[in-house]
Amino acid sequence: MLITHSYIGTTRGNVRCLFFLLHEDYIEAQSGLSSKVRQEIERFARNMKGFGAVVAPFAGDAEKTRQHVLDKPWTTGVRDRIHRTPAMLMIDQDFDQFDPRIHRYVILHLDGEEGDAELFRSLLQKLVEALPNLNSDPFKLISDAIREHEVAEATQMIELKPGVFGVSIDLKLAWKSLKKFLRERKSSGYGA
Repeated sequence: MLITHSYIGTTRGNVRCLFFLLHEDYIEAQSGLSSKVRQEIERFARNMKGFGAVVAPFAGDAEKTRQHVLDKPWTTGVRDRIHRTPAMLMIDQDFDQFDPRIHRYVILHLDGEEGDAELFRSLLQKLVEALPNLNSDPFKLISDAIREHEVAEATQMIELKPGVFGVSIDLKLAWKSLKKFLRERKSSGYGA
């Protein structure tokens, strides 16, 4: 995990993807992420080895680094999602060259419920497995992973806009939707 005072100037180097942690301030960094989600992020950073990097701000620089992300030319809807923190932005470009109008990205919201950690772990593990394979597409992998859950409310948790390469996933809603889906499936006799 890289800890920095500024996201400006962050380069990919030899890694396939960069994952920027977004939170408003030191207090949110400490209380906004559940300990399980925080452990998952640390495990993810370690397990990616040289194929990806988690970039986090120093405690006193959280607002400045989040502003660097907000300064990008986002659509209004995506900008509103970035304002909802804590979150993690995944890109496959150097930060300075990244333009959400033309480059792919994923925004993972980390709302801190304990259930989020399990869903988050599953997504991150799939990324860890896919990043070393240069033939894999980590952005498609995340979309496919969510689709695999067959969640009826997927349109509310994944935002895909025509002509835009970005994906925004609301993990809290995804987890709630998955639990609802599993309850309904079990009550209909299809559950295990």
